[in-house]
Amino acid sequence: MANPKARGCELRCEQLEDRLTPAGYSVPAGEYNWLQFSPSGQLTELVWHGQTLVYRARVGDGWQSESVVANGTFSSPSYDTRDAVQKASQAAQLVFTSDGTPHVLVLDPQWVWQSNGYQTVIRDYARVGGSWQLVNSITTPWLSNWGPNNLIAEAGTNNSIHLMFTDTYSYATGVNNQGSGILWYASNKSGSWKFDKIADTADLRQDVWFSGGRWAPRFLSMAVDSQNNAHVTYTPRFYIAGAFSTVQSTLMYASNASGTWKSETVYTPQDGTADAGLGASVAVAPNGQIAIASYYVDRYATGSPYASKLMYHVRVGGGAWTHTDAVTAPDNYSAGDGAKFTGFSPQLFFNAQGQASIVFSDEAGEHLPVSYANQVSGQIRMAVLVNRSWQVQTVYRQSNPLVNQLYYPIAATYGSTTVFGGLQITANLDGNKNPTSVDVSVIEINAPKGTVASPPAVRPPVVVTPTPATPTVPPAASPPTAPITGPSVVTKTSSPAGLAVGSEAGVRATVAVYRQDGSLEFTITPFGDDYSGGARVTRGDVNGDGVPDIIVGSGGQMQTRVRIWSGATHQLIFDAVPFDDFRGGLVVAAGDINKDGHADIVIGPDGGGGPRLQIWSGKTLTKLMPDFFGLPYPDFRGGLRLAVGDVNKDGYAEIIVAPGEGGGPRITVLNGSTLGTGRNPQTLVNDFFIFDSSLRSGLSLAAGDLDGDGYADIIASGGPGSGPRVRVISGFGLAKGTGVFSQADFLAANQDDRNGVRVAVRDYDGDGKADLVVNTGPGSRVTTFAGSQIMATSLPTAASTYEAFPGILGGVFVG
Repeated sequence: MANPKARGCELRCEQLEDRLTPAGYSVPAGEYNWLQFSPSGQLTELVWHGQTLVYRARVGDGWQSESVVANGTFSSPSYDTRDAVQKASQAAQLVFTSDGTPHVLVLDPQWVWQSNGYQTVIRDYARVGGSWQLVNSITTPWLSNWGPNNLIAEAGTNNSIHLMFTDTYSYATGVNNQGSGILWYASNKSGSWKFDKIADTADLRQDVWFSGGRWAPRFLSMAVDSQNNAHVTYTPRFYIAGAFSTVQSTLMYASNASGTWKSETVYTPQDGTADAGLGASVAVAPNGQIAIASYYVDRYATGSPYASKLMYHVRVGGGAWTHTDAVTAPDNYSAGDGAKFTGFSPQLFFNAQGQASIVFSDEAGEHLPVSYANQVSGQIRMAVLVNRSWQVQTVYRQSNPLVNQLYYPIAATYGSTTVFGGLQITANLDGNKNPTSVDVSVIEINAPKGTVASPPAVRPPVVVTPTPATPTVPPAASPPTAPITGPSVVTKTSSPAGLAVGSEAGVRATVAVYRQDGSLEFTITPFGDDYSGGARVTRGDVNGDGVPDIIVGSGGQMQTRVRIWSGATHQLIFDAVPFDDFRGGLVVAAGDINKDGHADIVIGPDGGGGPRLQIWSGKTLTKLMPDFFGLPYPDFRGGLRLAVGDVNKDGYAEIIVAPGEGGGPRITVLNGSTLGTGRNPQTLVNDFFIFDSSLRSGLSLAAGDLDGDGYADIIASGGPGSGPRVRVISGFGLAKGTGVFSQADFLAANQDDRNGVRVAVRDYDGDGKADLVVNTGPGSRVTTFAGSQIMATSLPTAASTYEAFPGILGGVFVG
């Protein structure tokens, strides 16, 4: 047994106020993986020494230590409260990629003053060439109100890393206010970092206020299978009520093995005062079966614990979950409330023989004067499933639970060797048996001398899916003058219906693609992490596979760039520099202009550019015709506004053009049949003003069949500085020569709003009619209006509304 003791520190166990001078500074960094074997069989661990992360490798009978990085975001110079220990443990993770490289992942959120929110950043440090180096800063494309917490990391195939963490949007304050957060997933398994939402949760920070929730219950866990799919456990909500904060929680499981994140209930509490989701661990068996170990505690109506146990759950044939009790009683670890509590803080793994193995702690409870109900955990025990029977042993024994406790029981296994670890707590008590201070030491049990023998090959071969080759992209119109950081895409199963939303300038340029129901499908960082010029976006089926693709134009501050991602595969399929001598922003639109079944791409300049248009064939991804002026006044330098739609119902989509800011609200409709056949552009109708001719704010344009008559209607709204008026002009009236007929004219926001409106159309409700999507700024709120209702009433009500980028205050582009 190895038991190197770190310097002690004062840690408040139940009462959080500090009574003595802090003295110690060494705690584990990570919950499930701070102690583990490298792929070569060397035992390693990651600990916080004060605010410095230290990587230790077993050499002979001792440890060789290396400092990775100093970080004060979640750590402390010394650890004198239980919350400080838990925050530090959940802020860093140690993983080994499949090539044997150790990586340390650290939460390092950044406060963004101008947006009044936190930017989640995860720093990736790797040991390269004998030293630790920062190899990646993984940055989310959104902000949260209160920042991230609870980082979990696991390694996958092909040197990939999988991450899970939560962002807090409203913090828990007590009974009836459990706060709110989002459980996020990130992975670089496709070659670039991608984010996705797993589920909504309560506030999972460790200052959540309820009985029994302050000593490392391990809310979250994750495992990765041989196909590089992730499997996670979590609890979505704490149901809290009563003076002593009775708690009730449900154990949930989620996976992206189907291509999209799906959640399901594993175990529901048997009554309103039980906890099923306050501690669980998921693992993948050698045969691919998903298994979960969990801590289940029943409570009295007052919130005091009644009994707890260790449970084991497996899913039979991919169907219903089965549940068994693995351990129901402690091993001589009990206090005044009796020997009724065990199963705390489980960690599940499969040993070299493929047997389910669970490391856990016993628990004890005692009602004391002043501090009332006290719950503590201690000992290291392990249960192994042998021939359908659980064999249990106590690996590290403690007695007198009010004095002797243990956090973060852990096991690391390699071949026939299993090493255990934990954070040992020794408390000093006052006359009422309430703790006044504690001594802390990191312990390791059965640590080997140097490396150990390789494990036997009991697991089936890992099936590695080859990474798809980068798609061939046609050459750009001209090469960029400087390299551009590659895009980052969040991959999920695609959906034909949905909306793409691009961020305004001032934050990292990001495109979020939402499904019909308003849930996030995937995100793109189209021009790299360092670009903040905005992302102009639209959707259209460019490659003819029936799924709308995502077309993104740069918003300025760089040489113009247009990139397209497949809506089905989320792979980059087009990359071009349309105007090599222009560094302003672009506007983009899409529609089938040449009647070949593929959406073509229309590109124009934004402010500072002349009215020059380009049309690229979606089928060939080459220019459909030479550049031309989209407006009859080529000297105008306010840029363009664009929409594409089949106004006259002949199968050729028209291009609707208006001047940008500084120009009047004059609409030009270019006949698609003249463009698609390569003839000189001709107008379909005479130009007309869609608003009062004195308006100079620029327009937002869209085109779509709102009334279902087969003719694309023209939708327009004013730009920044104008009111929230939206006007719809009948495509049928324009095509039939009956004049400019306004079918709808309404306010999309409060009449005093002067932020303008950005518009787009999509068939959100599946009725065959286009629906209207708007952003009224200055935030990222997106609102949809049913096309059928717009046509039926002068006061349409919103069908849905949601925040495209929670926490970001700038406007967004919709497409």
